[in-house]
Amino acid sequence: MRFWIALLVFVTGLVFSAVGFTNQLENQPISVINASASLSKPASYVLIPNAVLSAYEGENSVFAIGDGTVFMATGRESDIVAWLGDSSYVEMRLSVNKTNQSASLVEIERPGTGELEDPAGADIWKTEILSNGTALLPVEVNNEVAVLMASTGIELAPRTVRVTWQLGATEAPIAPITLIGLGVMLVGAALGLYAAFIYRKKFRSRRNTRGPRRPKHRRTRRVISQAGNGPLTSRRSLRGMKYVGIALSVGTLAGCVPDYQNPIISPKPLEQPGVLTATLDSSQLERILKEISGVVAVADATLDRESLEVRVTGPALEIRRAAYALAAKSTDSPFAPTKILAGPVQLFLPGATDTWPRNTIVVTGENSLQVLVLRQEGPRDDYKLYQYSDLLPNISFPEVPAEIVGANALKEDNKFLSMDPASLVEGLGNLLNRGFESPWALLIDPDNQYVADVSAVQLGLQETLSNANLSFEHKLSESQPVILANSEGGALVAVYMIDTYTIIPKEPGDAVSITGEEAILLGTGGSATGIETKYGAMLLFNVPASGSDERATLLGATQQLLSAITLGG
Repeated sequence: MRFWIALLVFVTGLVFSAVGFTNQLENQPISVINASASLSKPASYVLIPNAVLSAYEGENSVFAIGDGTVFMATGRESDIVAWLGDSSYVEMRLSVNKTNQSASLVEIERPGTGELEDPAGADIWKTEILSNGTALLPVEVNNEVAVLMASTGIELAPRTVRVTWQLGATEAPIAPITLIGLGVMLVGAALGLYAAFIYRKKFRSRRNTRGPRRPKHRRTRRVISQAGNGPLTSRRSLRGMKYVGIALSVGTLAGCVPDYQNPIISPKPLEQPGVLTATLDSSQLERILKEISGVVAVADATLDRESLEVRVTGPALEIRRAAYALAAKSTDSPFAPTKILAGPVQLFLPGATDTWPRNTIVVTGENSLQVLVLRQEGPRDDYKLYQYSDLLPNISFPEVPAEIVGANALKEDNKFLSMDPASLVEGLGNLLNRGFESPWALLIDPDNQYVADVSAVQLGLQETLSNANLSFEHKLSESQPVILANSEGGALVAVYMIDTYTIIPKEPGDAVSITGEEAILLGTGGSATGIETKYGAMLLFNVPASGSDERATLLGATQQLLSAITLGG
């Protein structure tokens, strides 16, 4: 009887384990999800939005097949949509078949009449690849990233696309019934060993017995009652309930298996951030700075004013062209322009916006630091050098937001700062004219190298040209200031100031003389009627928040002679 009990227990455990192992084999987690489509609608651009790319967790990639050139790029979804503008395109959506537990892509047509353009090389892309026939693009799904597919912008985009999610190798969890079954099997095996031990012990004791055997006990016949079976005793009822209990246990434990949820049927796209995010990342910045510095270096070598427009605009373009004009007239001394430093990048402050124009402030260099202001006028335009200036010595740079967060762009008439751009230029001009005696010294810190140098030049002219009337005027140019908020409640403000120096003889017949760059640009050493010279100054301020007791400070400055003309001639 003990052997039968042990065998029953062992077989029960074996059944439990088999149920668990079978469930685990049937519910092996998938490691890869593929969603593909063959496009039927003609389109030059195909957008795969962030909701599709982030539908499942894991490493993501996009594969495309086309008849010719295949272009794919990643960027912020809002930026891609802005780049597409009114152009027609196809947007891909994720379709999930819960019955078959499969995913596919479906196309949504977005009609339009906008201009078609080759997207290759645009600064707005975070990453891009260009291939022939097929292309595979790994995608890092962050910062609202989406994918744009195209060919040349004119020809049809690739017709076959597949999005793949690598979920990683994961094992199915072990069902509790499997562990219970293994435990019951061990108990059955132990009972079998115990039964074998008892049987062996009895067998040996019988062989060692000596003497006459005891007579066999006559088995009494069981009397069958004519009235039928009597009522079940408690022991007999429990004996029957054992089998019911075993059946119920098996049924209950059969349900103790993990309910595997196929991730395909429950996509979970990332929620869009509630705040604006940075417009550029470090890889984009590195590429942009390299192209800008390369264009400027070539233009500097040949004094090519026109080629600068490819990557230089605004005050930087005016300053650089003025330097070229001066260099073309100067034959004695070689032209040594301010070199645009592409790196190393010491500070990177992109704007956080979804509108244009967009601005970015960068500090580059190692021994001598340079402040670069980059500007993008529209989604299909390249970033260009808008301003540049040397970082002044012994200044304290404010804390700024992290590059992955970006800075809020402020308008000129905002009420968050203690001073607007026009007041900054007016105050700095007064400091240059009057020095520490200026009342603006209470609002703008005059203790910097730029104020000291320019004030010394103006004072030297007054002492040298005693026979002339001098006036110094400082005004804000028509170029739009750049204002990006810092982390201290204030903002970095980049402005372009025009300085006008007017020299007029006091008495008729007197003449005024000039030297240096002014004389080279004027073409003569003096004038009897008067001389007007203009300088351009690209400046970067740190302006405190409105209501703050702190003063605005000048962080960077670069001045260049723009023109020199004779008055009354």
